[in-house]
Amino acid sequence: MEQVNLYEILGVSQDADINVIREAYGKLVANPDIQKDEERFKAIGQAFEVLSHPEKRLAYDAAMQYERQETNTNNFTNMATNVVNTPSSDVKNYVFIAYVTYAVGLLILFTPVVGVIMAYVKRDEAQGSIYASHIDYLIKTFWVSLVGTVLGTFTTLILIGWLILLVTAIWFIYRVVIGLIKLNEDKPVSTQGWF
Repeated sequence: MEQVNLYEILGVSQDADINVIREAYGKLVANPDIQKDEERFKAIGQAFEVLSHPEKRLAYDAAMQYERQETNTNNFTNMATNVVNTPSSDVKNYVFIAYVTYAVGLLILFTPVVGVIMAYVKRDEAQGSIYASHIDYLIKTFWVSLVGTVLGTFTTLILIGWLILLVTAIWFIYRVVIGLIKLNEDKPVSTQGWF
């Protein structure tokens, strides 16, 4: 159960010295409106009683620190549970597998087709998350690489094709590596333009 913040009741910061606490207390109890509000007047008196006594204040500060740590731990645990159980973690796994199929595509030529199919299948489910940018990125990477590979293959006889194939392969590797790094950091990738 969350405790009442005694510093807030007196309107002082947690590092306020005893003189500031006394001054704040004096102003509050001298206020006629506060004197009429019995509950608030009593709360101000209790806050002053604790914060003006060094041992009581130290114990109170320790209890508040412990409560904050417990709250932060519980919030972190709840957030972690929610993240693991959200559909976006499922999408992230699909995006990761798609990147891996692209990487394997350097050895087995047709595996990026599997990756792009997975990207198209999960495209709608990923909308509104950072993984939507990864899916668009994967799709663009596939189509540009396909065009580069086809163009390079048909122009190999005039030697420029080898250069096109080399540039396409380097660009493809770069895109896959950058995408995997951003995915690992849970950051979106830029989908501006096709390159």
